[in-house]
Amino acid sequence: MPDSAIATAADYADALITARRAKNVLVLLLLLMLLAQLAIFFSARYTNVMTPAIVSATTTAPATAVVAEPNQWFEKLQYVVGLTDFLGVTLSIVLSIIVLLLVQIMLVGRLIGVSRVTSAFIWALILIVLLFPWQAFLNNVAFDRPEFKIPGVLYTWDEVRLFAKFGMDREHPIPVTQLILEWSRFVAFPIISVLILLAIQIKSNRGLRQALGEADYAIDETLRT
Repeated sequence: MPDSAIATAADYADALITARRAKNVLVLLLLLMLLAQLAIFFSARYTNVMTPAIVSATTTAPATAVVAEPNQWFEKLQYVVGLTDFLGVTLSIVLSIIVLLLVQIMLVGRLIGVSRVTSAFIWALILIVLLFPWQAFLNNVAFDRPEFKIPGVLYTWDEVRLFAKFGMDREHPIPVTQLILEWSRFVAFPIISVLILLAIQIKSNRGLRQALGEADYAIDETLRT
């Protein structure tokens, strides 16, 4: 192989490795964002961290005084939810751009494995649509019935604060269909997004390993996928 061809191949390989490192970091951060939203929801549902103030009673002669002690987690969680919303949207967009860059490098270099990375790019676009908080964009933060609008996976602070304890009031039970809707909104949809994110990582990594010569390439297997 001529020296120029070797240098070109090495340059393509360096570009792919650099983009792969960036992709891995973005996938890890997005995974943490989604897990953080799940953790905050369960904390809001089964604890009192969403209560702005904790009321305590102090007994002093000759009367008992009621004192409101500030909840140290309330403002911190509000900041974390806003941060996960912002990073979840922005990082998913950057991830799709990075995967598109990988596709372009592989197409220009005529490298194998591009079909897998192309599939990962399509899933990355779907992930953007799922993560975007459409309920906030459509001015329906609480997505209250009957004006329900399909929300994004990432919930806002008002949503988790108002609806995290759905169905826990035995005096005012809610229909089963609404229970299914709420569990899907706060738990099932984020889990589906995690699975899509893992699919993006797996597909892109397999394609990159083929392009970089780190894995055996089989035409039959590629055609099946």
